[in-house]
Amino acid sequence: MGLKDLYSPQFLTNLGTQLHQVAPTFDVTRFCQACLTEVWSDLKLMERRDVITTQMHAQLPASFSQAAAILRQVGPNFIGLAAVCLPNYVAVYGLDHWQVAMTTLAVLTKYSSAEFAIRPFLKRYPIATAQQMQAWAQSADADVRRLASEGMRPRLPWGTRLPQYMADPTPVLAVLHQLFFDKSDYVQKSVANNLNDISKDHPGVVIAFAQQYWSQAKSGDWILRRGLRTLFKQGNPAVLALLGYDITAAEKVTGVTLQPESDVAVIGGLTTVAYTV
Repeated sequence: MGLKDLYSPQFLTNLGTQLHQVAPTFDVTRFCQACLTEVWSDLKLMERRDVITTQMHAQLPASFSQAAAILRQVGPNFIGLAAVCLPNYVAVYGLDHWQVAMTTLAVLTKYSSAEFAIRPFLKRYPIATAQQMQAWAQSADADVRRLASEGMRPRLPWGTRLPQYMADPTPVLAVLHQLFFDKSDYVQKSVANNLNDISKDHPGVVIAFAQQYWSQAKSGDWILRRGLRTLFKQGNPAVLALLGYDITAAEKVTGVTLQPESDVAVIGGLTTVAYTV
């Protein structure tokens, strides 16, 4: 089963049924038939998500506030990646209703994730939404705090990039400073991945961030090691020094030879490499 098959006929029926229970005019059969057209089997995961979003909109109330209230009631019944079709509805149809959208995403992210859905709001309302992310960073709910970091990642995989943070990550760093000592592994991993994203455009900024916090907490050092991974692979001298590597050590290694048995390695095959140090 492929990842796209998370959106199965069974999922559609379940989603339609849950919507019908909250909004009795929602026709489950019509919804499923509108999604499961002849091209359905060819659609990728996010393409199926978009079809589902469109067909939900075809039957939910035209008022976004009313539709969002229905989504908030249905949300707890859907957990995991497939449930991103619900916050996606907010991203597509809630852009003109910022406050209702923020309230709804804060609910839905607890059951799936709103990291993709928040990004259009960061683009259209950069100041207000960045301030919302800082407020969410103080939430008692780890899923909401994680959204504050993950949603602002400049280079989020599968998500649209945020050029404003690739150019100037200052608003993102304000959130990461708040979350650096977070007790949740879920949040810590997001902070680390966010730092790694930023390091691809602003290595000096991330190195300064790491130098500020190094050795202050065991979890913090884990975050920094993961956040510095790209710079470490590049052999950045400041990163190597921070992580305890002697950048002059290579000069002390002499008499090194490395000789492969063959100059050609075949995929799926074996080769032997002889070395001396």
